[in-house]
Amino acid sequence: MVAIARSYAGCDADDLIQDILLQVWRSLGSFKKLSSIDTWCYRIALNTAISWRRSAERRKQRLPPAESDVGLVPGTDDGCDSSELLLQFLHTLSDTDRALVLMYLEDMSGTEMAAILGVGDGALRVRMHRIKQRLAKWEAGDL
Repeated sequence: MVAIARSYAGCDADDLIQDILLQVWRSLGSFKKLSSIDTWCYRIALNTAISWRRSAERRKQRLPPAESDVGLVPGTDDGCDSSELLLQFLHTLSDTDRALVLMYLEDMSGTEMAAILGVGDGALRVRMHRIKQRLAKWEAGDL
C-alpha cells in the first residue's frame, strides 16, 4: 500500500495511506472471500488511490498554484536516482497502467494482477507489452 500511496500521492502519501486504511476498515463487512484478502485489499487501495488522485486534481484546478509547488514537476532534476526516475516514468502513465507496473514490481502473478484490474490474461499481457514499449521511448527521450 505504501508503494501505491507514494506513486499516486507523492509527498501526501501519508494522507492517502490513512484514506486507504480507513476504506479497508469500512469495507471489511463486504468481504465475500471470492479472492484472497491480499487481492481484495490491493484492489481497495488502488481504487482509493485513483479516486484520491482525481479529487486532488479537481482541487488543484480550483486553487491557484502555491509557491511550494515550484520544482515538483517530474524531469526537472538531472541528478535523479533510479527510484526517482521510476516515479517520473510512472507519472507519464494512466492510472491503470501505473497500477499494473506497481503490481509487477511487487512480483504479483499475472492471474492476481488480472483479477485486481478486472481484465483477462491476454489483455494484461498486451497492456504490459505496451508499457514496456512506452518505457523504451521514454528512456530514449521520444516521449
